[in-house]
Amino acid sequence: MSVVAREVLGAYLTAAVLVAVGFGLVRAALALGMERRLDARQALRVGRVTLGLAVLLPFVALAAREWMPSAPLFKFERSLAGYAAPLTPVEARPVPGAAPRTRSSGLGLPGAMVGVGLVGVGALAFLAWELRRYARLRRKLATLPVLRRVGRVRVVLGDGAFSVWFPGGGAWVVVPAEVLEDAEALRLTVRHELQHHRQRDTVFAYARLGFDSAFFWNPFARAFSRWLAERQEFACDEALVAVRHVSAEAYARCLLQASLRVPAALSLPAGVTGMSHPTVRRIHMLFQPRPRSSVRTLGLSLSLALVLAPLALWAQGAARGRAVSLTEARALAEAGRKAGDLPVVVDAAVVEQLNTFVTTPKGRDFMRKALANLQAHREAMTGTLRSRSLPEGLLAVAMVESAVSNLPETSREPSMAPGPRGAGVWMFIPETARRYGLKVEAGRDERLDVARETEAAAALFQALYERYGDWRLALAAYNQGEGVVDRVLAETGVRDVSELVRTGKLNGYTATVQAGVLLLRNPHLLD
Repeated sequence: MSVVAREVLGAYLTAAVLVAVGFGLVRAALALGMERRLDARQALRVGRVTLGLAVLLPFVALAAREWMPSAPLFKFERSLAGYAAPLTPVEARPVPGAAPRTRSSGLGLPGAMVGVGLVGVGALAFLAWELRRYARLRRKLATLPVLRRVGRVRVVLGDGAFSVWFPGGGAWVVVPAEVLEDAEALRLTVRHELQHHRQRDTVFAYARLGFDSAFFWNPFARAFSRWLAERQEFACDEALVAVRHVSAEAYARCLLQASLRVPAALSLPAGVTGMSHPTVRRIHMLFQPRPRSSVRTLGLSLSLALVLAPLALWAQGAARGRAVSLTEARALAEAGRKAGDLPVVVDAAVVEQLNTFVTTPKGRDFMRKALANLQAHREAMTGTLRSRSLPEGLLAVAMVESAVSNLPETSREPSMAPGPRGAGVWMFIPETARRYGLKVEAGRDERLDVARETEAAAALFQALYERYGDWRLALAAYNQGEGVVDRVLAETGVRDVSELVRTGKLNGYTATVQAGVLLLRNPHLLD
């Protein structure tokens, strides 16, 4: 599963949750008395700020995480709580419903990428549909008779009353033919729609369009969007009656007449302003006192931000499943580096495999079992490796191959290593076992003698490192064979294993082992 896709999807789902939470908080705050202390324009600003925070905070937190100090991070992030050099016993857990061992390096079609793809396709389809409606509306407006021009705004005669702005195509106000019979109604209708342009509602319409497209499936997002549209109308009404020469009584009469003339709601693209909102509430609002203090707006916005910010961090952490970032993984590798031990080169493939171990139930259970089983053999295996001056980090090979379980070739226990099935702790195939002096016969399989197989594995590692002079190439050859590695090196001339894995020339075994090394040195990541 792609780490980037998983993190983006987690941030997106977190934003979807925060939209619902933010909308509920705004409505609750207004219902509990703030509506009497804020005018419509202030409530609209609070709503827009809340929506912006809900959508952006998870992605800001995701981006900021890469720039945070590498250590120490927050304790609940579990990323760099400390370098746990001594390996503490870990209770082995059974792998529930574990499938038979499949020797494939891939993880199948990534679920996170499928989720991102489905959401992306749906959002693009919704956006394309609405943009097509915008294009149709623009062509239709170009054919309507122009009543007048107010600055750069064209006032045209059409169906219903609404205002719209097209980037590069000018601003429009549409008024219905019915208002031509009443000069006062025409004047107030035009002023109302012009006010939408003045307070940039027609520009914010495109932000709402993007929001509606991104969260097309979320009923709370649609409700929030409708509420903002309603507050836009209230804010325009309020702005007009605040001017001395527009009386609340005359404007209320205009609203009532408009509702009688245009009883049906217009079918307009998402975000376009229109007179299709509750008339009674709008009229009632005209006669309410209008507070002017901006301190309450700022205070309520800050209060909502203080609630949403920690929720964004918490919800994102839950959605991400304790994932480790590239920055943190590199800091872990640096903190655990020892002279003479197996070097860990952290790249995207290593981080992806590490998060498979850390964030998935199957991966966690497998590696917990490996660490627990290692306790019985660690001293002897480490002694054999040291006798040949080999790094202790090679124990991670046994961890990913067999979970340090002494398994026969017929075992159906799972493995994290790609390739043909082997036997023993190091999972030697018969050909390699015989080449290094182990007997593999009917009734006798010395691969199941942990001490002898470890001697053979140490000899193999030593030979591979002497051959390639690079531990990552040696690990690749351990899994895929010297012939494959020699051919890849000859064909490409590239010795950078990260590049060879990225281009598919080598499988992901090296990244899997190096992720295992990080867990060997930092078992707290599995807590």
